Amino acid sequence: MPNRTWMLGVAVVFLALASLALAGSALSGPEGDTPRWMLGADVGTKILDAGRQHTLTIDRLDGEHLRLHGPKPQAAPPAPGEGLAAFEGLSTWIDTYDTDLTPAQQVDLAAANGVQAIYLQVSRESTNGALHDHDRLAEVIELAHDAGIRVMVWTIPAFEDPELDLARAKAAMAFVTPRGDRPDAFGLDIEVDDLADVALRTERVLELSAELRDWVGPDYPMAAVVLPPMQLEVNTTWWPGFPYAALAEHYDVFVPMSYSSYRGTDTVITHQWNHDNVVRLRQLVGDPDLPVHLAGGIADRLPEVATFVQAAQDTGVIGAGLYDLHTTPPAAWTALQALRTDG
Repeated sequence: MPNRTWMLGVAVVFLALASLALAGSALSGPEGDTPRWMLGADVGTKILDAGRQHTLTIDRLDGEHLRLHGPKPQAAPPAPGEGLAAFEGLSTWIDTYDTDLTPAQQVDLAAANGVQAIYLQVSRESTNGALHDHDRLAEVIELAHDAGIRVMVWTIPAFEDPELDLARAKAAMAFVTPRGDRPDAFGLDIEVDDLADVALRTERVLELSAELRDWVGPDYPMAAVVLPPMQLEVNTTWWPGFPYAALAEHYDVFVPMSYSSYRGTDTVITHQWNHDNVVRLRQLVGDPDLPVHLAGGIADRLPEVATFVQAAQDTGVIGAGLYDLHTTPPAAWTALQALRTDG
């Protein structure tokens, strides 16, 4: 005989489908407190836990933007004193292309090497909807939490479809696993230059950042994953006038993608590139104490891992790690252990 939870789940799905069929113009009303979402062609793509009100993840339906009524999805705020915990210590990165290992293998590898935070990509440009792989996302988060590892979910906006960029970021922050786990933080990867109009691109990233902060509230940990200042001084056409200082109003931490392996692999370049990117970033923001988590890489092209670690320590960042988990050579983990914190 079906149990009560199963019956409740069926009822929720039925009501969701009925509401979508009948709502009509009511679904496209004026903007209010309820966020806009992209509805999936398979409406109700996931009812992760029918007994909870914040677990319906929504994608797109024939390209139409619709409105869901009901409470605004919110990720749980951090516990007191833990606002920056997901950015402290040793991190590693997993992107949506990293599927040669299972979630269990990924988390086991991270845990075995002392990783304290996993930075997990949850959508990409070709993602059909808001989130790329709900099941894999849920599994990584739950297994990571079981291993005592925090998870920052991140998205990469293209700035060509502001509503889609917003929907994906909100879906990432609002995500809840079947057992009720939530991401510990969110990161916005700000680097795509497909939109040729730089002024409009800058305007849109600032608008997106402000909307996300207003929506999620002041206590949710958010990171700006940014182009490193030294890179933009070398490539002056990538994003002139990158709005570091303006972004600081909305984010708790900056994560510069300081991939020194693109500049050279010797000791001098590795230290200087990573050290100077942090120093220059704090100068541009105007805050010598700006919390920074240093992202280095590319992991399998970075022979001077100990030098990267030394640069991170010399600049007083709150954490650091290499991009990414799958390309980090086994020998590199020994040096990376020095980035661990006691938290």
